[in-house]
Amino acid sequence: MLYDDKKCYLIGYLIIYKDTPPEGLTDKIQVLVSFVTYQLMSRIMISSYLDRIYTLSFNICGYETKSTIPNWSLERVNEYRQFTDLDILSLVNMSTSVVNVRKTEFRVGDEIIVDIVLYNGRGERATVGGDMLRVWLREITLKASVAGYVIDHGNGSYTGIVKAMWAGNPELMFAIGNTKEHIGIYMNVVQKYGVITFLKAGFKNKNLTENTLCSVVPNIPDVTLYCNFTAHNFNMSFFCGKPKILTCADWSVYERTDIHSCNKKHDLIFRRYRYMKKSITFVDVSKRIVTARHPQVSCRDITRTVTWHTTNPTGYFYNGQWQSLICKSIIQWEYTHYLKCLKNHPVLMTGDSTTRNWFVPLARLLRLNITDGRLEIKDKALHTFAEATTEGLYLSWAPHEIPFYSLEQNKDNFRSVASRIDALPSNKSAIVILHWFGHLTRTTPQQYRDHVRSAKEAVLRLLERSPNSDIFIKGPHSFTYDIFLEPFDYISEVYKQILYEEFRDLHHSVYFIDQWDATVGNENVNIHPEYPFFNEMMLNFVFSHIC
Repeated sequence: MLYDDKKCYLIGYLIIYKDTPPEGLTDKIQVLVSFVTYQLMSRIMISSYLDRIYTLSFNICGYETKSTIPNWSLERVNEYRQFTDLDILSLVNMSTSVVNVRKTEFRVGDEIIVDIVLYNGRGERATVGGDMLRVWLREITLKASVAGYVIDHGNGSYTGIVKAMWAGNPELMFAIGNTKEHIGIYMNVVQKYGVITFLKAGFKNKNLTENTLCSVVPNIPDVTLYCNFTAHNFNMSFFCGKPKILTCADWSVYERTDIHSCNKKHDLIFRRYRYMKKSITFVDVSKRIVTARHPQVSCRDITRTVTWHTTNPTGYFYNGQWQSLICKSIIQWEYTHYLKCLKNHPVLMTGDSTTRNWFVPLARLLRLNITDGRLEIKDKALHTFAEATTEGLYLSWAPHEIPFYSLEQNKDNFRSVASRIDALPSNKSAIVILHWFGHLTRTTPQQYRDHVRSAKEAVLRLLERSPNSDIFIKGPHSFTYDIFLEPFDYISEVYKQILYEEFRDLHHSVYFIDQWDATVGNENVNIHPEYPFFNEMMLNFVFSHIC
């Protein structure tokens, strides 16, 4: 369908620079705005107030886009939970499934369409959807990659779409991220036992010690009596087995275990039948244009709302550098630039070791010495708390609440994310980076929502007393290391939806930073991304919105 690019561009420009759209726009115009923004600036979904824009865009313009943050994943939980057991041959199989690309010659900017029909280990065609699939392009010699997306038709067939972002001969890749059976059984297990991997509490009184298993619900095998530590976990549920000799009041330390709540059969399948990938073909992308057009809008000039409504791909790697398709970064990863930006603005990062891996290079760039947290008790896991200060500069990092899978740690070292936000001063505009993913993928969506909701209330309090503060949420990232049991492809979609819902009324005040596309495209394996200078590139992109 043809439409007026200039007219839509003008409207799109207005919306980008304002948190509310001009009055009088029809639904059709709202859809066109989103498309022209992609075509003329970057691939951004602008309309924060029109949740059905993606369906309308296909009906009106004949083109289907993929939102970075889905709005359907939670609704499918009950469908997935119908799977309570499985046999290996019933799983969709990489070797028997049929994957075809419609053509192999393209120009930069073209979409590469992949037709996928899944078959199980018996050679039987799948008749229902639900399996989580991936497509992406990579060209190792150019250090280039870009993630695509997959449309589930609900009948065992899928359509993969990935955009050619550079000229060359990239390799088209396909993977089965998680099977529907893996997702369903996993969700049933965590719903029953609270976590996929139990935690452990240590009790001590004089020379007597005891250990018991813990979870977020009072349902642990072979445990009948419980200590309720919910109040100690800032009203987020937490229960441990009651010691046989000591009392609940003797709880002193807390740590991770490798004891899983699923049975050995499911444990094996969760590890072995996930992230199965293969090469489909090489494609030829014409060299008339070397790379796709980059956005000319500075990240400082886009509204926070825009970051919640991006579409795939949010960017791509070329020559080992991240090229955002959302906005243009103008800040350099240099001491003088960051000193000017961050002086007299306290920076708080919370989450897990992936945000700590942002904290450390930033502290080094600013020539700060990292010290132990002032409020924490020294123990085996003290390295999980850190501060870096000098005159006019203050950085701090701390983990989120339990469940947190760490080395043995004093129970009093954990504070709520909300309490750390509340401790920020009122007379200075703070910078806060929040993250919840890796550790919390081992529990239920409701537990995740409880953590997010608690921090959100503190964010509201911060913005009330310090309205010029900048808040960022670091989204989930992909990691495929086979020691993990969690169906990350599905859980990431669920958790992004929860973040979207819980912060819906703050989209105009909080930035969302997508990490999924970058880590799918570069085939990240470990929970700590190992792509050269990945953390610095992503962190620089974050600060480009405010510096």
